[in-house]
Amino acid sequence: MSLTGNATSRVLLGVLSAVLVLSTACGKEDPLPPEPGGGSPLPPGTGGSNNKPDGGTDGGLVIPSDGTTYAAKPSCNLGSGTCAGACEDGGVNCTGNCGFLAPVQYAFPGDPKAVAVGDVNDDGRADIVTANNDGKSVAVLLNRGTGLFQKPSLWTAGKDPTAVTLADLDGDAKLDVLVANSGDSTLAVYRSKGNASFQAPVSYAAPGLNLNDLAVADFGGGGRSVALLRGADQKLSVYKVNSSGSLETAVHYPAASTPYAMAVADFDGDGTQDIAVSHEATCGVSPDATCQSVGVLLNKGGTFQEQRLTATGGTPRGLVAAKLDKDAWMDLVVADASRNQVLVFSGRGDGTFVTPPAAYAVGKAPSRLVLADINRDTVPDLLVMSTTGNQVSLLLGQPGGTFASQVLLTAWPQDLGLQGLTVSDFDNDKAQDLAVLTRSGIQMLWGICR
Repeated sequence: MSLTGNATSRVLLGVLSAVLVLSTACGKEDPLPPEPGGGSPLPPGTGGSNNKPDGGTDGGLVIPSDGTTYAAKPSCNLGSGTCAGACEDGGVNCTGNCGFLAPVQYAFPGDPKAVAVGDVNDDGRADIVTANNDGKSVAVLLNRGTGLFQKPSLWTAGKDPTAVTLADLDGDAKLDVLVANSGDSTLAVYRSKGNASFQAPVSYAAPGLNLNDLAVADFGGGGRSVALLRGADQKLSVYKVNSSGSLETAVHYPAASTPYAMAVADFDGDGTQDIAVSHEATCGVSPDATCQSVGVLLNKGGTFQEQRLTATGGTPRGLVAAKLDKDAWMDLVVADASRNQVLVFSGRGDGTFVTPPAAYAVGKAPSRLVLADINRDTVPDLLVMSTTGNQVSLLLGQPGGTFASQVLLTAWPQDLGLQGLTVSDFDNDKAQDLAVLTRSGIQMLWGICR
């Protein structure tokens, strides 16, 4: 977002403040050579974000928070009745939604597309950061504790930000923000200054559109790296992080066709992090085995090998890795959007998976997944976001790596267009809370209470 003067800043402040309202609702292949500009910071004035302050009192700050908070976590009303839905909640009586309280809406502008969670102001609480597509901004919602979130500060972003993650890139024990901007093909890094304040973003070239997913991990070879999934160019780009927190020129790996999401985990048990990628394209009579599949790029000494593919059929989108059954290998759960189901693949320990997978019905067009222990029985449960169905499905985990039938959660009474979801114990009551991203903000479903 670029402001050209004080008058423009005042107009923008007025427009955004007007819509920031409070809801009243309770085989080996060598990697491709680096592409031009793949890791060098772009000069100021190019690629959307740059390393100049953009109209605010801090680097990249556009609109500061007004300091007020959204509606509080609803009261539990203990003794008023059991939780609705077909899942057990450990005997706790409270209103709501299979172990969750009625949704509270956190409304803010910009059509948020992606969400990340982390403690950005070092107060011991999990904060929420979103990448806002239409608003060309990054929203930072600080967790004030006791079930309260502060209305967001907005930081400038490039065109069409579509993925966001948090990581300490420079080793100062503070979380930095990374945002993929699909509209201007850049990867922007916001270095933390502490106390939820950031330097102006420094942008790196990320050629192509549809920057679909973003992760930071230690892939070996000394230090951490940033992995970026580039859907339109059908590549996985890996940027080595220098000790200063800057990024080296990216190395690009083939990730055909139509890569949608990735999961980072050790799929072959060698102690290094590999990357699984979902491919949603339908190739018809084409012999291209990457279509309708998941592929694992095994990591050998910091270099990724050619994908090892497992066919899924349908339309594989979001995916999450975990050890679900009793063997030692990493398993994979995949959202199948065209068949309204999730697929659970048991790992073989070599980057491939046992077929056919177990399949579980969920809401319409599932696209994003998270695993979390919702009912506190030490077995991970599965939460599934359905994009066009505007539903969230909860499948309780069972010993041995299976799941119970879905229970639909009420996560859309005030808004439509679910974009993402994340789970954390935001109020430190030992119950997991669910934040569901919508086109106009967040639906917060607080977990069961004691």
